Amino acid sequence: MTQNVSNLHQNIPYYQKQYGQSAVNPNFTAGAMPVSSGNAIVDKNPILSRAESSQNNMSVLAPAVGVSALTLFGINNFINNPLQSKKYEDTIFNSIEKSIDNFTSKYKDVPRVKSIKNFINSINDGIKNRINNSEILRTLFQKPSIGGPQVQSQAAGARGHVASRALEVMKKYKEANPGFTEFDAILKKASKDSYKYYDEIISTIEKSSANLTQIIQKRPWWGLGLVKNKASLQEILNKSRLVENYKLAGKTLGQKTAGYLMRATECLTNGMFSGKGQVLIQAFVIAQSFQEAMKAEKGEKAQVFMASLAELMAFFATMGIQMRVVNHLAGLKFIGMGKPQHKAYQKYMELVNKYAAEGNHQKYHKALLKINQLKQEAKLNTKWYQKPIKWIGNIMSYGRLRETVKPLKFSKVANVFAKIPYGLKVGLGYAGRFALVAAVIMPFFSNIGKKVSYAIFGKPVKTIAREEAEAKKAEQETTATQQQTVQQPQQIKPQTVQQPTQVSKPGNLLDTMKNMQQANPIASQTITPTTSAATSVQSPDAGIKRTYIPNPVLGYENSINAASTRTAQIDAVMRQADYAEAMAQRYL
Repeated sequence: MTQNVSNLHQNIPYYQKQYGQSAVNPNFTAGAMPVSSGNAIVDKNPILSRAESSQNNMSVLAPAVGVSALTLFGINNFINNPLQSKKYEDTIFNSIEKSIDNFTSKYKDVPRVKSIKNFINSINDGIKNRINNSEILRTLFQKPSIGGPQVQSQAAGARGHVASRALEVMKKYKEANPGFTEFDAILKKASKDSYKYYDEIISTIEKSSANLTQIIQKRPWWGLGLVKNKASLQEILNKSRLVENYKLAGKTLGQKTAGYLMRATECLTNGMFSGKGQVLIQAFVIAQSFQEAMKAEKGEKAQVFMASLAELMAFFATMGIQMRVVNHLAGLKFIGMGKPQHKAYQKYMELVNKYAAEGNHQKYHKALLKINQLKQEAKLNTKWYQKPIKWIGNIMSYGRLRETVKPLKFSKVANVFAKIPYGLKVGLGYAGRFALVAAVIMPFFSNIGKKVSYAIFGKPVKTIAREEAEAKKAEQETTATQQQTVQQPQQIKPQTVQQPTQVSKPGNLLDTMKNMQQANPIASQTITPTTSAATSVQSPDAGIKRTYIPNPVLGYENSINAASTRTAQIDAVMRQADYAEAMAQRYL
């Protein structure tokens, strides 16, 4: 015998119900909720967020990148050509330096100028005294951790960039002059950690008999023959002098200005310390800034462009500072060590990893013993309130190449297995630090650049208000869609079920079953109302156990929007299931 029960759900697999149908079960709404593809790290990071937003705008962005790149190539050549072919005294940077120094020399004895200088010096002295009187601050500023070669090269800042660029130019000079051998020793010595040998590299170039102004040029493959990457040894010496102008203390205001001007132009072109291939990266971010300016409100396009550009330039300008922040935070693990112990620790860490690679068991264990002794002494010298800070340093330095003991070299098979936990530790540590830099440190400096731009060029108030309104509207639309999805089943009118008898109270399942039993004596022999049957139609919140297996389409219960009546929804579903059981018992 067949029975038309039209209000029962069809047995549809859940994945089809989630994605293939518009009606969603009221007791399982997670599948209908829209999933955001946003990522907190991407949203906060100025570089990653722009890269993500550019995916749908390449048709507009590509021409802008091309124009920006050509412009930057021109600026790059304008700045670098004189530095490549002239001595520093003949460049525009020296002219700027002399002009400012001549101007300031006229006012150096003015009382107001003296008072400003004294005020700045007093602040510096106060900061130094505060650092020297605190073990935590002394460790933070004076005992940094050491990362891998790439990190340390970035942390060395402009000196590190000039050193690595100098090695590239020296190699190209040797290729152009095969018989020249004066650079061989330093090229071999500084091939891995060029930043360590900055002074020696510059000294080698100055003392050499090389033709400093010889232009070495090469057309890189990516330039399609249109781009020439030019360099000279004189360029390296000039840039080294400009770096020292703003790096070293005791320099005049004119020297500082010339040095910082060079640094600013390097950030703009991203090519003064490197080859022109780096210009393409800067061209991309400038094109992004231009694109953001075009979307700004009328009268605020210049402010939006400068704010976006300052945000990105701050990222490039502070790359070395960002790496140094990581190094100094990781160095907090050296709380309790003096400066001599800190240097000894770094020395033995270098030795233990060297002996590990060589397989020298005896020296390896001696160096490891020294490291453990230094750690134990520092632990004893650490006060209770310093331990949480020290723990932060241990987390930040987890898995650093230079400060993680390598496994001792054994046989080939044993060495492979020994390197697995070492590799996992290094990989996990670097992933965690990258997330920290991308989500916290980089946005911190970029936001400073943006605020400086707001202070100089003005804040685009109308554009910011519009963007906030659009974001709020999108959020409200998403919330409304979710609520509509949750409430949609309540709007579906239940179809009439063909019953063998008339039901006196359609909304009460217990009365329905009693009426069915009275009208059909045969059914009364198989359907006997019991206490469990009577209680099975109570509110599902009563905690009653049912005799049937719940409909598998429902899945696990998910939280329902507060605007809907959860009890009524669940009770409607349960009544359908109860009725299905009653029908099955009746005809079995």
